[in-house]
Amino acid sequence: MPTRRTILHALLGALLAILVLAAIGWWLAGLAPHWYQPVEQDNAGALALGETAEYRLVEEFQRIRPTDEVWRLRIPEAAINAWLATRLQQWLAGRGSDWPAELGSPQVRITPAGITVGMSADAIGGRVGLLTLSPIIADGQLRLRPVGGVGQLPIGIPTSLVLPHLADKFGADNSIAFIQTLLQGKSTPSTLDLVDHRTVRLHSVTLEPANCVIQASTRSDR
Repeated sequence: MPTRRTILHALLGALLAILVLAAIGWWLAGLAPHWYQPVEQDNAGALALGETAEYRLVEEFQRIRPTDEVWRLRIPEAAINAWLATRLQQWLAGRGSDWPAELGSPQVRITPAGITVGMSADAIGGRVGLLTLSPIIADGQLRLRPVGGVGQLPIGIPTSLVLPHLADKFGADNSIAFIQTLLQGKSTPSTLDLVDHRTVRLHSVTLEPANCVIQASTRSDR
């Protein structure tokens, strides 16, 4: 039978292991992912790339096309990050919203496993919060399955630590409330109404290393 000394040694050993794992976890949580390197909002190269990306996206969505044509658009990770760093705040301001002061500049990393959004957050001690989104389109509905994380921790955390400030801001304006819906893992119609009464329907979203590829069609409601 185990002696009192053996039991004590086992308990102390387990406690020490827990403390070591906690220390390693705290250290990893404090390390920003290597890809999280947001540029300044006035960076000339990022400004040019962000403006070009926004112009091309609008151009492709507004292009006049045959109703039965399925078109394809590849969106590079670098272009998304440039837009986030230099154009996001202006875009939100035009819709009556501001980027939450409690959150740092967002950046993304795209892999076949999902789109990971990273940003520093006061709610987690200024560490970089991560939110990996897996896009799913089914039955005419788009859903982003969210999984949270912090720093370089290899485990997920509750998305409630990452989403509240975003949800409050994006839910304030109907024109961007769909962002709140998607971040909460809920479904929203996989269509986008254009100003000329046409509708863009998303058929698929494919993730490649450093690229997001969408397939869509455009139809007229007139």
